[in-house]
Parts: sequence; C-alpha cells; structure tokens
Amino acid sequence: MTTVLAPDADDALRQTLDYWQRLKGDRRMPARRDVNPADIPRLLPKLMLADVQGCPSDIRFRLVGTEVVGRFGCELTGRRLKEMDCGEGTDQIADSYRQTVKQSEPQYTQCDFWIDPQRHIRMQQLLLPLSDDGERVNMILAVIHCH
Repeated sequence: MTTVLAPDADDALRQTLDYWQRLKGDRRMPARRDVNPADIPRLLPKLMLADVQGCPSDIRFRLVGTEVVGRFGCELTGRRLKEMDCGEGTDQIADSYRQTVKQSEPQYTQCDFWIDPQRHIRMQQLLLPLSDDGERVNMILAVIHCH
C-alpha cells in the first residue's frame, strides 16, 4: 500500500510514513508496542498518539508533541477530538480520523483554519492506524506540520 502525500508535504510526514511502513512489514498495520520513540526522536515534537475508544468518532489524545501544543496554543493531551474547535477545518479533521479507523489505512489531509481571530493555521496531517490485534484500529499515530 502506498499513501500519496502532496508534493509539498513536510519531510516529517514522509519520515513518519516510512517508519510506519517499516514497522508494519507484511502486516496490515503495526501495533503500538512496535513504536519506539527512541527510533524517531527528531519527529516527537510533531507527533500525536490518540486512543480510539469504542466508535470511530470517539478519539482521545494520549500524547501530544510540544510543537503541536505550541501551534494550537493549549495542551491537547487528555482531550477528545470532539472537544476541539478548528473552525471550518473541524469536520475535515474529524472525518480523517474516522476514515483512518474505518479503512484501517493512512489518511493524509491539508486544511486551513483559525485557532482564534489572530491565529491562522495551515496544517498538513498524516494519520497512521495502529492495532493491537492486527484487525481493529485502537490507536492512531498522527504527525502534524503547521505553517
């Protein structure tokens, strides 16, 4: 399986996708236990790890990198996806998470939104499914680049 990234996709997205593909090998998707932060220290500030709890739309952020927190201007760890307000980008972001769970495949999106009246964000996001049983997505590894 090949995930198509936009030609202008940030290198961190490409590196994370390559890492995920190496971890999964011949499997449909890797498990959380396969991900070793020591393997990807330079990517950690851009990464998020989210739990999928029950239905595909119930996503809770377990871990959020410092660069992501800085861009959003608030701590997202422990918050649910449905609690986030990304203006016009909210539905597109939520749909990407739902599709990752539903299809058990990586999802790439680009969107623009306003965090508040003074802060506009142009975001590239790659969502990578993780599964403890090899069938059902129970976590999502996300890498985000904002500019």
